[in-house]
Amino acid sequence: MPITVATSNADVATHPDQYFTPGLPVEVQVASVDTKSNTVSVVPHGKYAAGIDKPLASVEELVPGARVLTSVSAINPLELFTMISVVSADQDNKVAHVQHIRGKIGRFDVSDTLSATPFEGFTKGQVLEAAVIGIRNAESLESMKVDLSLRPSVVRPDQVSSTDIADPVIKSAADVTVGQVVHGYIKNTTEVGCFILIGNQMTARAVISELSDEYIRDIKSAFPIGKLVSAVVLEANGSSNRVSLSLRASRIGNVDASVIISQRRLDQINIGETLKGTITRIEHYGVFIKPDDSFVTGLCYVREIADSDVPVDPRTLYEIGDRVLAKVLKVDVAAGRLALGLKASYFAKGDDDSSDSDDSGSDSEPDSEADSDSDSGPEPEPESEAGSDSDGEPANMADTSSDSDSGSDVEMEDVSAPALAVTGGFQWDDQDDESHKQQGSDSDSDGSSDKNSNDDDSDDDSDRNAPGVQKKSSNKSKNKRSKMQKITQDITADLSEQAPKTAADFERLIVGSPNSSFVWLQFMAYYLSQSEVEQARAVAERALKSISSREEQEKLNVWVALLNLEHRFGTKDTLEAVLKRAVQFMNPKHVYLQMAKIHERADQFSEAENMHKTAISKFPGSCKVWVLFGLFYLKNDKATESRDLLARALKSLPKRKHIKAITQFGQMEFKHGEPERGRTIFEGVLGTYPKRVDLWSVYLDMEIKAVSIHGLEDSDMGGSCWDAARKLFARVTSMKHSSKKMKFFFKKWLAFEKAHGSEESVEHVKQKALEYVNSLSS
Repeated sequence: MPITVATSNADVATHPDQYFTPGLPVEVQVASVDTKSNTVSVVPHGKYAAGIDKPLASVEELVPGARVLTSVSAINPLELFTMISVVSADQDNKVAHVQHIRGKIGRFDVSDTLSATPFEGFTKGQVLEAAVIGIRNAESLESMKVDLSLRPSVVRPDQVSSTDIADPVIKSAADVTVGQVVHGYIKNTTEVGCFILIGNQMTARAVISELSDEYIRDIKSAFPIGKLVSAVVLEANGSSNRVSLSLRASRIGNVDASVIISQRRLDQINIGETLKGTITRIEHYGVFIKPDDSFVTGLCYVREIADSDVPVDPRTLYEIGDRVLAKVLKVDVAAGRLALGLKASYFAKGDDDSSDSDDSGSDSEPDSEADSDSDSGPEPEPESEAGSDSDGEPANMADTSSDSDSGSDVEMEDVSAPALAVTGGFQWDDQDDESHKQQGSDSDSDGSSDKNSNDDDSDDDSDRNAPGVQKKSSNKSKNKRSKMQKITQDITADLSEQAPKTAADFERLIVGSPNSSFVWLQFMAYYLSQSEVEQARAVAERALKSISSREEQEKLNVWVALLNLEHRFGTKDTLEAVLKRAVQFMNPKHVYLQMAKIHERADQFSEAENMHKTAISKFPGSCKVWVLFGLFYLKNDKATESRDLLARALKSLPKRKHIKAITQFGQMEFKHGEPERGRTIFEGVLGTYPKRVDLWSVYLDMEIKAVSIHGLEDSDMGGSCWDAARKLFARVTSMKHSSKKMKFFFKKWLAFEKAHGSEESVEHVKQKALEYVNSLSS
C-alpha cells in the first residue's frame, strides 16, 4: 500500500515507521491481486488504524485551500508534476477504488522566495504536502488537473508572517504597486526588450532602455529565457492588466546585502560632489565614467575635460580602465542622466577665485560665457551628442574625469577645447544662425564698451584714445569672433556626421532631407526600438504627406515599411486598411508584389499565394507578376503548379513578351527546379530563334551555373559535370553567325575553359577559333 494511499497526514507520511509499528492492527480491503508478482494491493477500510488519518475519500475534498499529500511523478525545468491518490468506494460502499489525480506545481509555487533553480533537490517519488490553489477540467477524472502550491504561506498560512514572504503571489497588475521590487523569470527576449513572468499567469514587460545601466552588446545572451531577475515596477495598469518593469540597478537599488560598498541611485547623487570612478567607454564627444559608489554611468563631454583653448581629443588622453576624479555638474533624474566634469579648475580652490574675476571682466565674450555657464552647471547639450537608447547606450550616461593622482588634469590644460556657448541649445536653421551671429556682434560691441569703461578707471584719457590701443582692441575682437565662428563650424560639421540618436536628431535630418525615405525609415525604426509603435505609425504618415509626389520610389519605400509595421504589430484589419490606401496612391502592381514578399518572409504560404493570385488577376499582361508567382511556387516545392502557370501566362501575355517569360521560367528551372526541364525550355525557344545571341548567352550561363547551384562539381572528380556546357559551346560555334557574334562565343568559351578546364581544353578552343579564322580567309 503506497504511503499516499495509507494516509493523508503529512507527519505520518514523513515518519511512517513511528506510526505503523509491527503488531498494529489495521483494517484494510483488497483492491487488486497480482498473481504474477504474487502481491496483493490493499486500501484502508472501516476503522482502519487508531490515530492514523485516512486518505482522501472523494474528489469533492479537492477544493482551493485544502491540504493534500502528493507524490512527484515527473520533473522538468518549468513545472513539477505530481499524483494525488483518492480512495473512494462504489455506490454500495462495498468495494474501494484508488483513483489518481494529476497535479502540477509551477516555479512560483515552490517557495515564498523565488530561486534560479526552483526544482533542485526534488526527486521522483518524493512525497510532498501541498495546498490546492486551483482545479481545471473538473468534468471528468481522466482530464482533471489540480494546481498545487508548496509555499509555506499557502500550506500553513497560520504559521507564516507576512514579513517572511520575500516574493508574494502575483496574479494580476492589481497585486503590485509602482516602486515595488519584484522577481521573475525571463519569458522571451526580443530586439525591443524582455517579457518577464512575475506570476504563473502574469507577464510584465521591460523595454530595452530599462534592461541595464551599462551598454549590452548582445541582449539575448545577457537575458536568456528562464533567467531569474530582479526588477522594480514602473507602471501598473489594473484596467489593461499591464505591468512595466525596469531591470536597471540604478532604479532598483542595492538589494544584495552581501555587497559591502553602498551603491547609490541617481536621485541620491548631489550636484557639486566629487566622485571617483573608472572610464568604461571613450568617444570623440566625451568619455563615460562608472562611479565606484553608484549604479549610474556618467558622461563627461569634451568641453568639460580641460580648461585650455586648444581642442581636445579624449581618445588620446584616456584609455578604458583609467581611474579618474570627476565633479557632478548636473543630475537629471527624469531623463536618467548624470553629467560630470574633469576640468582642473573644478578641483583647485585657489584657481576658482582668479577664474571668477577673469570672467567678470569679460562677460560679453563668448568664451567667457561658456566658462561661466560651466562653472554653475552643464550647458544644454546638442541632441546628437546626448546618450540615447537607440544606439544601445543607457540614457543616463554622463561624463568622465581624470584621476587626481595621475596628473592627467595638468596635461589636459594644454590641449583641451573651450566650451561652445550655446545658451539655448544648438540650432540648425539659417534664421537661428543669423540671430546668433547678431547676438555675437551685439555682445562684442557691448564688450568693447565695457572694456572702454574699465580703461577709464585705470588709464588716462590720452592712453585710452591712442590709435595703437584702439587698433589692438579691434584686432582682438575680430580674432575672437573668427575663432568662435571656426569652432562653431567645426562642431556643426562633426554633429552632421554622427548617427542620429534622439527624436530631435531625426527631426533635424528631416528638415534637410524631407524626400529621403531612408531618413524616414530610420526614424520609424528608432521608435520601434523603443516599443513606440504608435509613434512609428505617425512618422510614416508624416512621411507620406511630406515626400514629394514626384518621388514615387521614396513614397513606395515608406508604404512598404508601413505595411511591414502593420503586418508585425498591427491587426488584420489595420493591415487591410493600409493595403487599400497604398493601392490607391501607388502603382498597385508594385504594392501587391511587395505585400506578397512580406507574407513570404513570414512563412505565410496561403496569404502570399492569394496576393500573387490577386496580382495576376489584375495585371495579366505583366510578365513580372507571372514570373514572380512561378518563382514563389518553385521555392515552396510546388513545381507542378509553377509549370502550369507558364502555360497560363502564355495565354494571357502579349506575344512580344512570350520569349521573355519562357526564358525566365527556364532560368528558374535551372536555379530552383530541374535543370533538364530548363534545357528543354531553352531548346524549344532556340529552335524557333536560333540566331538570338542573347538567348544562347543566357543558356550557356545557366548550364555553367547549374553545376555549382546543384553541387555537381564536388561530387564529380573527373570533370564530366562540365560536358554539357562544352557540348553547347561546340554546338553554337559550329553554327553560322556573324564574325562579331562568333568572336563573342569563342571568348566566352575560352574564359570558361580557363576557369574550369585544363591546358589541353584551352588549346582546343584556341585551335577551333584559329580554324574559324582560316575558314573566313579561305
